[in-house]
Amino acid sequence: MRRIALWAALIAVGASWIALCGGRALFNPDEARYAEIPREMLATGDWVVPRLDGLVYIEKPPLQYWATAAAYRLFGESEWSARLYAGLCGLVTALVTAWLALRLWGAAAAWRSGIICASSLLVMVMSHQLTLDMSLTLFMTVTLAAFCLAQTARADRAARHGWMALAWASAAGAFLTKGLEAGALPVLALAAYSALHRDWKPWLRLSPLAGVALFLLLTVPWLIAIERRLPPFFDFFFVREHFERFLTRVEARYQPWWFFGEVLALGSLPWIAPMLRALATGWRASEPRGRFDARRLLWVWSVVVLVFFSASDSKLIPYILPMFPALALLAGSAAERRLSDDLRATGIGLIVAGVALGVGAALLPRLLHDPSRAPYFLDIRAPLVYIGAVLLAGGVIVRSLRGGSLPLTAAIGTTGYAGFIGVLWAARLLAPLYSGGPLVAQLPPALRAVTTVYAVRMYDQGVPFYLKRAVTLVGYRGELDFGLRLAPQKGIDSLASFEPRWRAATQALAVMQPVTYTALARADLPMVLRARTPGELIVSRR
Repeated sequence: MRRIALWAALIAVGASWIALCGGRALFNPDEARYAEIPREMLATGDWVVPRLDGLVYIEKPPLQYWATAAAYRLFGESEWSARLYAGLCGLVTALVTAWLALRLWGAAAAWRSGIICASSLLVMVMSHQLTLDMSLTLFMTVTLAAFCLAQTARADRAARHGWMALAWASAAGAFLTKGLEAGALPVLALAAYSALHRDWKPWLRLSPLAGVALFLLLTVPWLIAIERRLPPFFDFFFVREHFERFLTRVEARYQPWWFFGEVLALGSLPWIAPMLRALATGWRASEPRGRFDARRLLWVWSVVVLVFFSASDSKLIPYILPMFPALALLAGSAAERRLSDDLRATGIGLIVAGVALGVGAALLPRLLHDPSRAPYFLDIRAPLVYIGAVLLAGGVIVRSLRGGSLPLTAAIGTTGYAGFIGVLWAARLLAPLYSGGPLVAQLPPALRAVTTVYAVRMYDQGVPFYLKRAVTLVGYRGELDFGLRLAPQKGIDSLASFEPRWRAATQALAVMQPVTYTALARADLPMVLRARTPGELIVSRR
């Protein structure tokens, strides 16, 4: 009976997980950018050279763009279909995590590991946030899982080669998602594992000739095709977007070395106790020296991901996401008594967090000082109260439960997932502050059909997606600088060049920030205000 209930819960979570990919606007910059690139790919029919706002944009490989464009073709262009691939990647990542635990340690560890992975805050957020990181995490998790199974299946030569073929193919998928880290991280992790465990035999079981051939077969065709079409590709993609981004502050994403410690603590909620214990103790050997130790490899993988990105001068919150499935496996396979103690302690943490959120919701009006943004943040008091109530109730249930770690894990996972729905509710209410969708939605249909649209001294990535057309950049380059260097005629360098074109237009739209609007109004530029949010507005020529 319990097994039927668990499978029913799994199906319900899977269905709701995918449904939650829609229902709110795409946030800037990442979500809107990664929704617009595949929209343009589908519109132009060019599946080789990615474009953003009609300009060449080759910061990342195209696999996720292809997948999202396919979702658009199947289901139409919407916020839900834009996030569908990321949502599926998150769901499959949790399933792969559970599957590996099942193969290594049995059903109980599989349920625990899968639940911990799926209900970790960062995994839930990035599965419902349109970026490339969840796709990368899926491919890297499959690579890690297949490699582990290849080592444990060493007595069966055919099985080992099959698992390693899957590992190499998945590494190719990771490369086509985000580039060279798909190779750097596994190599560093395997080297560190071999040094720690003094086990060099896995290097002999990599199937390198067949594996490299498969990797190249899957990745090189796109590299050749785009290099032929775009000669500057190699230098920009490999040198600037990989080595310069990692080693310098070219992207202005600098954070202190300890930044990912905070991300790990927050992102592992509500599993901070078992995950941090796993990180602190997972280095210990669980197998004799010379025999493959999957737990040690999982620990090494987690540490390598954390240290690798901490050493970079370019840091963003999702970068360490690939370590979360490994930590979930370590936590889910921990000793029963130790894990149960950590989970019961988590119940106390849920109660404290629930009370704190309730108090925070009550005090929120006193914490807001920007009158233009305060009304939107005041609206999230209801989601905060909801999340606080869920955490409080979940904590009480956890503390009252008797039995082993599996019921405790299920209760905490359900609490985390139910609370996450409140996070999405809050995101929907805050969309006017962070998305171009609510701005464009204020335009009447006739104005949305206007073909000439300018982005003046700024670029809102969501406006092209919601208007279904590219905009002309005025006095702005930013991340589109490379594309503008290839096609300078598609941009306008200055306001001085923009003003005569605007005055001569029969009708046009322009997106700008309030400070730019004030400056142009003082210059008597004819404008009619049509849409406004606290940070941006849209005007028409007449």
